Amino acid sequence: MARILVVADDLTGANATGARFARTGMRTATVTPEQVAAVADEYDVVVANLDSRHLPPEQAADLVTDVVEAVWPVDLVVKRVDSTLRGNVGAEVEAAWRAVRERVPERLAVRALAVPAFPATGRVTVDGVQLLDGVPLESSEVAADPFCPMDTGLVARILGRQTGLAVRHVPARQVTRELLMAELTAGDEPVVLCDAADESRIEDLAEAAAEARRTEGVVWVSVDPGPAGAALGYAMRLRGRAGAPGPLLAVVGSTTGLTRRQLEAVARTGPVRFVDVDPVLLAGTGGAEEGGEPVPDPGEYAEEVAAALRERLSGAVFPEFVVVRATAPPQGAPGADAALRALPGLLAGIVADAVRDVESDSGAHALPTGLYLTGGDLAASLLDELGVRSFAVAGEIVPLAVHGIIGGGPLDGVPAVTKGGLVGDATTAVECFGRLRRAAQARLHQVNAEVPEHILPKV
Repeated sequence: MARILVVADDLTGANATGARFARTGMRTATVTPEQVAAVADEYDVVVANLDSRHLPPEQAADLVTDVVEAVWPVDLVVKRVDSTLRGNVGAEVEAAWRAVRERVPERLAVRALAVPAFPATGRVTVDGVQLLDGVPLESSEVAADPFCPMDTGLVARILGRQTGLAVRHVPARQVTRELLMAELTAGDEPVVLCDAADESRIEDLAEAAAEARRTEGVVWVSVDPGPAGAALGYAMRLRGRAGAPGPLLAVVGSTTGLTRRQLEAVARTGPVRFVDVDPVLLAGTGGAEEGGEPVPDPGEYAEEVAAALRERLSGAVFPEFVVVRATAPPQGAPGADAALRALPGLLAGIVADAVRDVESDSGAHALPTGLYLTGGDLAASLLDELGVRSFAVAGEIVPLAVHGIIGGGPLDGVPAVTKGGLVGDATTAVECFGRLRRAAQARLHQVNAEVPEHILPKV
């Protein structure tokens, strides 16, 4: 059965929210209310487009109740609301909350987690007020909406016009995850309205809510225009039946200053998990300093690196990057030159073994969905270790940074990028990572493009 039900009031919002789940590899379909039950056993995420934004509130609420009943049980109900809060927001939120409340044990708390912010589109929530491009809704262009003119940006007031459910406001402030979880679960108000001005705040709220679900049994109904519901589903570790697609894997054998700056820029742009490798310790060429700490056995150190890489690969999913990077030995360090010469082969062996371990792990973890390689010797060594037969060249991102498709081995068909260590400027790796992510996304979409015939529109 489906794991997530998204209840939307218009088609564009339904599809946009569904796309956020599809990008994590979950099979997702947008359907009419009449079709939700028919596709519930074929998709991980069912998005019901009620087309209810301009219906009478009672009729809109009834449609919400009907679709929840049709697909229950699911792990998460997302009540998708317009990012400017137009439509039957209060009536539909209450209907979703009550439909879930009636279907879970009385001992469990059911809360509507209202996070109406959509920072990427200029919609944020500050002090309980919904802002559009920095101004309250009543001062924005939606004040003159011909169907639903907005005369206030106070979210609690907008909800209160169609529902009597109590609302508790959680302002944005710097607190630990444990304190944030306590703020979300304090009191007994059915609706918890949260400020959010950026994606990181939404992710923090999702992680805290998911922890409350795991430790205290709180059942959440997500009320949001897309970002918070997807973040909550991810934090709750809801994955498709085929498993979430694996992360993007980057292996960096270059230790140049330019490479270091490029990776620092990458770390500022998105989710990245690093595995650092000391070439001298890996090669065992440094020797022990007199009176210093014992030098780790190279074999033991290699196993530590391999274990860290396996842990990162098994704990991350697309579109996260797992980056294996070699650290630069200090200038003039004993054994540094010999270590750097040995690095490509040693590092390639560790990474290839880790990929094969993931492949043989009985389907518990997904293989990487993209591969980024920096350093010519490292790229050649790793592709050889993986049994790659060909690299179908698609083109250059910048001179000497090439993207294409791997042929053969466990990563057969996976998009890849190869780049020299002294290629480009400080932003080049960001550009390469973006190209690789888009190529992997396109490949995932091709895999998940099947639509059952019985939900195709009749011509």
